[in-house]
Amino acid sequence: MPVSGGAAMLPAARSTRPLWFEDAPFAREAKKHFIRLQDANDRGDLNDIREFVTPEMYAEISLQIQERAGQPNKTEVVTLHADIADVVTDGDLVIASVRFSGLIREAADAGAEPFNELWHLVRPADGSGDWAIAGITPVQ
Repeated sequence: MPVSGGAAMLPAARSTRPLWFEDAPFAREAKKHFIRLQDANDRGDLNDIREFVTPEMYAEISLQIQERAGQPNKTEVVTLHADIADVVTDGDLVIASVRFSGLIREAADAGAEPFNELWHLVRPADGSGDWAIAGITPVQ
């Protein structure tokens, strides 16, 4: 069916993905961040966590660790997949969203459970600095 209107007149959407961004190296580094955060969280190592999350994420994770009140936590990442969902430049930041999925075990005697999360990482748009975890959202 013919469509009338100005659809053909609209300019093509421009990507705001920076030229220096490369999917494969980012996905590898994102997986490292995922595993590092699980490990640091299990150990309650707030000094390590502070190194690679935003101040807002640090506050949230710190509160969660305090609420555990010293209870042991052990997370085993059984399988981990990382798919880049989106990369955009917003002002002076690049925001990369990666969907993590796989199997995770959170108790020694428990079976591995599937998980699906969307993580948002930020970095200065000029390519300097390291990626920092800015948000984690469970995906249903």
